[in-house]
Amino acid sequence: MISNAARVRLAQAERLLAGTALPGVWPRCAAWLIRLALEKELDALWARHSPQLIDCSRRSQLLALGVVADAQTQHHATELWNTLSRAAHHHHYELAPTAAELRGWLDGAALLCMRLSRLI
Repeated sequence: MISNAARVRLAQAERLLAGTALPGVWPRCAAWLIRLALEKELDALWARHSPQLIDCSRRSQLLALGVVADAQTQHHATELWNTLSRAAHHHHYELAPTAAELRGWLDGAALLCMRLSRLI
């Protein structure tokens, strides 16, 4: 079962994608919420498996994920986290993520959170 913290953030991102709330900034807000959901699920995993990893950097946690998850899950988590990190930061020379991109990331994060919640 996905942690409550991750579920709340995924639901908030879903609401942003469904409506016209926060015109102009909602795509980056949704990206942040999706990334936070993934991070909360990683925190829940480490709390169950290796609490000492909670204080490590997120990149270190993603590397360590290979110890408790298969290579595909680790790769997907790392790729999604990196993509969301880039998308969430505003750069004048880049367009905001599209609703279709966000929908794919949201769906991917929900599946990944479910997979992570079943580990250990």
